[in-house]
Amino acid sequence: MSINSTPDDIMASRDTKAQEAGNIIYRNVNGNLAQSTDRLLPNGSIIHSRVASSENTALSVNRSKRISTVRRTFCLIVLFDFILSFILWVIYTQISGEGSIGEAFIKEVDQYTFKKSLFDTVLLAAWRFAVLILSYAVILSRKPWMIGVTTFGTCVFLLVKVFIYDFSKDSVDKNNTLDYLVLLASFTIAWVETWFLDFKVLPSEQKALERDALLQGPIPNEQTSLLRDSRARYDQVNDQYYTPGGSDTEHSETEKDAFQSIPATRTHSRSASRASISSWGSAQEQDYRKLARECADIAWRLIQSTDSWKVETGKEDGPLCVYSKQVPKMGKLFKLIGIIECSPFKCFEELYHNLESSPAWNPTVLECKTLQVIDEHTDICYSVSAEAAGGMVSARDFITVRCWERRDDAYAIFSVGTTHPDMPEQKKYVRGENGAGCCMMKEVPEEPDKCELVWLLNTNLKGWLPQYLVDQSFSGFLTDYVKALNMHMKTQEEDQMMHVTEMDENMHGTVQ
Repeated sequence: MSINSTPDDIMASRDTKAQEAGNIIYRNVNGNLAQSTDRLLPNGSIIHSRVASSENTALSVNRSKRISTVRRTFCLIVLFDFILSFILWVIYTQISGEGSIGEAFIKEVDQYTFKKSLFDTVLLAAWRFAVLILSYAVILSRKPWMIGVTTFGTCVFLLVKVFIYDFSKDSVDKNNTLDYLVLLASFTIAWVETWFLDFKVLPSEQKALERDALLQGPIPNEQTSLLRDSRARYDQVNDQYYTPGGSDTEHSETEKDAFQSIPATRTHSRSASRASISSWGSAQEQDYRKLARECADIAWRLIQSTDSWKVETGKEDGPLCVYSKQVPKMGKLFKLIGIIECSPFKCFEELYHNLESSPAWNPTVLECKTLQVIDEHTDICYSVSAEAAGGMVSARDFITVRCWERRDDAYAIFSVGTTHPDMPEQKKYVRGENGAGCCMMKEVPEEPDKCELVWLLNTNLKGWLPQYLVDQSFSGFLTDYVKALNMHMKTQEEDQMMHVTEMDENMHGTVQ
């Protein structure tokens, strides 16, 4: 810098360099493209290159238009459908046709009749192939409507076909059953395609889009926050910047006037970052607490309601009864009322504080662990339920935020489903979802060593399960749970009595 430079030149030069440095840091923090061609004009304004913009657009289009692996598999199944239908029809024609092979094919195609020919099953497979490939390989539709149309059309056609088709027509082989196989194969593979698209392709692609949105985020611009994903990025970048010892932090009065927005010290970044992370954690914990409290009020109203509950298992006057109830916008709820052979406090201690040991005595649970303790009354737990309904309902896992409190002389544990960064979805389990639920433990009148357990279960198992399987699963789950809990509490009491007896015998022996 020349000693003859004017103060205005100096300030303009520093403004330019400051903006250049800011843009370098900006691109690094936001993970901008390495090939970015943004440039600065002398006055410090930014010009975004059209080349970079077009590259970003192209990347975005390619990312959204490419065919996923699971979708390619679906397209192969559709192709397999057409080829299999054609091959079965060819074999059927050769076996069942009279005269030469050529005459048999002419009779099937040129002399086609709906009552005696199966060539229409090949045309039906070709129609499915054309519609599905156009919809899901060319247009890349993410809606299940077209597969629904093809499956519905196939079912209607085959239903009419089996009533009209002449299965008893003369053939070379009186025991030929290929006509049955051709029709059944067409029906079966149409439903296989529907199942694969609806249960595999569309859910997998939706999850992939959500992951991409979380990982990539929007393309940075002037309005993009510099602290995006600051919590995850903190450990990586926190130690990359430092101020060498002896650096000049003194500024002239002119510089101070020009850069009033810059703090007087350069050592603020670490403490500010730590404070930001602390506030983020506190805000997240507050969200968990708020969610738990809101769920508590909803669950308490539901568990106290007495109308519209119908008996699913047991008797109303018996020691164990399971009820169910349909609630608008919430679905089918279950409520268990059972007697537990222990005091309300002991039952509460076992269900809330000893959660992680429950798989040892509870056959309905495979795993339980606490992910985070928010405070003395609130925590977040992870659990895996065992298979139910004779294995027809596979294991599910759940993430739940819980809170407990005393209400109306009873212990109440409230719970509701949530998410947690330490436990993403597991490939080997279907992630279920818990709505507002509650376990309430209150004293049985005149029987202080017993408590009444009232459990409101509001759970969505996910997946396409028949309602009778869901009902059977929940009823069996609640019944088995109460039986196991009673047995566990009885075992604990026996162990405690045995321990007290041993202590008394030891003390008596010592006295003698």
